[in-house]
Amino acid sequence: MEEPIRAKIQELGDLELALLICLLAREHCIISADPASKHELQDELRIICSSVFGLHPAVVECSHDTTPDEFSESILVDSVDYDGDDTEHKASYDQTYHSTDSPSARGRAPGRFGSNILDNRRIADVIIATNLDLASDSVQVQALELIRTKRIFTRTAMHTASKDFMVIATTSKPGARLSKHVNDLFSMSHFHSVEDGLPYLQGEISKDGMPKFSESDIKELRLLAHEAHFMPELAAYLHNIVVFMRSSRYIQGGVTATATRQLRVIAKILAPLHGLDYVPPSLVALAVHKVYPHRLRLATAETERSLQWGSDPEAVRQLLEGLTIEDAIEDVLASVETPL
Repeated sequence: MEEPIRAKIQELGDLELALLICLLAREHCIISADPASKHELQDELRIICSSVFGLHPAVVECSHDTTPDEFSESILVDSVDYDGDDTEHKASYDQTYHSTDSPSARGRAPGRFGSNILDNRRIADVIIATNLDLASDSVQVQALELIRTKRIFTRTAMHTASKDFMVIATTSKPGARLSKHVNDLFSMSHFHSVEDGLPYLQGEISKDGMPKFSESDIKELRLLAHEAHFMPELAAYLHNIVVFMRSSRYIQGGVTATATRQLRVIAKILAPLHGLDYVPPSLVALAVHKVYPHRLRLATAETERSLQWGSDPEAVRQLLEGLTIEDAIEDVLASVETPL
């Protein structure tokens, strides 16, 4: 890895690293924070996307009343012809739309008898979906299809996304869940604590001082991740973690095939970010902490499996009292033998 890229990575904070991992993996993430700071978090993410990675973000503020049409219109930006390596030009074109914007306000909606206006808008590079967990099932299904197909249909046209398209869902509160199938398409989750601050929004870091990642930087990191050695012992270690997680008495569900695939991808992405050309067990464990927290469902005093063969319900209730998803993950990792 070239030294300038290594220096840029070392300057990144937790949010930038989370977005970089997803960008390299071409995956999507869920980010949560204290409810009082969720709009500041939204603005911080917008600045990071445009100024650090040169991507065009669109913000969608979801609620129970958001309609599929409003969601579709909110994620579209005007097409801009630019050189793929001109990240400064891309960053300067930072348009953010909200779900309260009406299609007619931008002169794009068809009239009563249709319209001959060519709608050549495209899907923004990054969709920051605030409070996506509060959106209706129809909106979340639309988000699911958007992630799967990288395209969306409006009343006037079919709009497509770039190959680096990413969805960042911010939840209304920590621990809030999206609908089951949508939730599983998000490769990782991250909680941004108040103590970590919002350095870009608060002016602690100027835009001129931001580490900017070019397309060539991203391509090099992807190549290094692809070439990172994943030894057979590590493949067995990852497999055993998944098996132990599925059989854990503390975990009721959420260990999906999609999660297993993404676990391997994220582990390999982490290697070059740590200056390594191979994946050690520690990075597999780190990837587990990123991939599973938003997916796992903990067992309850009524569903814990040992009740089926005569465990005392009161003893089970006491055992599970205060148990967190992080506790369950740590128990699994401690149970699996780590390869030398």
